[in-house]
Amino acid sequence: MNDSQQQQGPSLCLEWKHLNYYVPAQEQSNYSFWNECRKKRELRILQDASGHMKTGDLIAILGGSGAGKTTLLAAISQRLRGNLTGDVVLNGMAMERHQMTRISSFLPQFEINLKTFTAYEHLYFMSHFKMHRRTTKAEKRQRVVDLLLAVGLRDSAHTRIQQLSGGERKRLSLAEELITDPIFLFCDEPTTGLDSFSAYSVIKTLRHLCTRRRITKHSLSQVYGEDSFETASGESSGCSSIEMEIVAKSHESLLRDLPTLGLLNSSPNQKAAICSIHQPTSDIFELFTHIILMDGGRIVYQGRTEQAAKFFTDLGYELPLNCNPADFYLKTLADNQGAQNAGAVLRARYEHDTDGLYSGSWLLARSYSGDYLKHMQSFKKIRWIYQVYLLMVRFMTEDLRNIKSGLIGFGFFMITSVTLSLMYSGIGGLTQRTVQDVGGSIFMLSTEMIFTFSYGVTYIFPAALPIIRREVGEGTYSLSAYYVALVLSFVPVAFFKGYVFLSVIYASIYYTRGFLLYLYMGLLMSLSAVAAVGYGIFLSSLFESDKMASECAAPFDLIFLLFGGTYMNVDTWPGLKYLSLFFYSNEALMYKFWIDIDTIDCPVNEDHPCVKSGMEVLQQASYRTADYTYWLDCFSLLLVAIVFHIVSFGLVRRYIHRSGYY
Repeated sequence: MNDSQQQQGPSLCLEWKHLNYYVPAQEQSNYSFWNECRKKRELRILQDASGHMKTGDLIAILGGSGAGKTTLLAAISQRLRGNLTGDVVLNGMAMERHQMTRISSFLPQFEINLKTFTAYEHLYFMSHFKMHRRTTKAEKRQRVVDLLLAVGLRDSAHTRIQQLSGGERKRLSLAEELITDPIFLFCDEPTTGLDSFSAYSVIKTLRHLCTRRRITKHSLSQVYGEDSFETASGESSGCSSIEMEIVAKSHESLLRDLPTLGLLNSSPNQKAAICSIHQPTSDIFELFTHIILMDGGRIVYQGRTEQAAKFFTDLGYELPLNCNPADFYLKTLADNQGAQNAGAVLRARYEHDTDGLYSGSWLLARSYSGDYLKHMQSFKKIRWIYQVYLLMVRFMTEDLRNIKSGLIGFGFFMITSVTLSLMYSGIGGLTQRTVQDVGGSIFMLSTEMIFTFSYGVTYIFPAALPIIRREVGEGTYSLSAYYVALVLSFVPVAFFKGYVFLSVIYASIYYTRGFLLYLYMGLLMSLSAVAAVGYGIFLSSLFESDKMASECAAPFDLIFLLFGGTYMNVDTWPGLKYLSLFFYSNEALMYKFWIDIDTIDCPVNEDHPCVKSGMEVLQQASYRTADYTYWLDCFSLLLVAIVFHIVSFGLVRRYIHRSGYY
């Protein structure tokens, strides 16, 4: 142990021993959440993978397509679901999955962020979930400012994520993972889709996170340039007041006031990072302290980057001059003529050289890692109800940021309302013709509300699954909090649209019946919209594709319409009417409109059928006429919504637990 390590305290060493991962030989359906697979033959795609990493290491996992790089990364970080065997230990102590997620972060290959937030807003929002519940808002803001500075996004703090470049979004994702000050960083293809400069910046940031002992003016200017320390008293950067105060400080006061985050400064919690990476350039390759070469699900070589050339040379594979070492190593493994022989020789040599690697000669104090884990487990996140509140704020903020598309959709919604009011505006008086017109208009009211809201949410889970899988899997919040917040966020929208939609039609058709009927009908339409949201989310939870969810809705819609009381008498098939959302909606609306009507004009010609009162209208349609009918239908709509949501939550929860989090 060198002097710097002694000053920093014991290192942490993470080992993985004999990891094997099996998947079914035949792929499952990509559409169904509830599809059960028969027992199938399994393929082993990760074979006896063993290795280690220590704090201070920046490791690259190299290999051809299908070599198992991402699988190894997910297996070590314990983000992988399925048939995984083997051990992951920290300083000799076995690590459970919940412990691993506390001390590590997983950076996915593709950015999974809400594009409508700014970089600052996103980090500040996530800090509420990831930091201790007793952390003050000022401390959270300070942490966000420090992270933006650390990853070089100070000048882009108030730029929306959708407007950031690929490299900036990668660094923002990295900053998000650093909120919890993790010891181990797992990065899946962090340079994918980036130009060479952006890719180099991302990896160089990781290098400094792993190897720097203390923040200094020199170290930060090496990564981000001298411009990062220019005072900004005379320029407009769009930063918050806190950020401006930091920027305006002198170099010395800036360094003195940066809080101890364990990020780049002196800390016993030095970091280690391991990245799967595809064909790095030579300058990026040289930033890694160690490399792991994989072939066919096996680790072929693990060691220091500068020693890999000697390792290959000893086996007769000479590294040419002016050649990218990464390309040479991958080409050697993938050579068409000698791939199998080269892979076998390299694996044999690697296993021989690492015999006894886990004998404990380099394992460090178990007591230190044990104390550290106890400290991490004492961390308390925000309460469930506060999670629900924050998630509701996020959903509503997204809607406000997408106000343009929302207004367009609302405009078409109101065009439908105006069209219906014009079509039925000729209704006047209580005549036999009025009976049919009123029935038709009420049916159209409930139909529009239910279809509009149900089809408007069928896209939700197919679109949100990547975010849900990642954030729930990382323990950012609970799935139940997400689901409850999602449902509650639709309630005010349902009531607002329900009453606004009815207002136009009521003013044109039903205005003679008074304001109280308007309130009753608006409440019922709002509850119909709430139930329709439950139905739409149920369809959304059945499939991973919104297209499949929409196509699956056809048979359900047919059943609901048939037993809604308009196309056939609901007593024709007793009991089945209770399966229809349209039945409860139509019955309650018809009841409130007709129950107080004592007299309806009849024609002079008695040969024509004639209904003489509102009670007869309800009886003819086989609707209930008891005093509790309206409120019973309201309660039934809520009950139907709850049942749909319970089933949907179970389907989503089962899918996420089965498919994993990365």
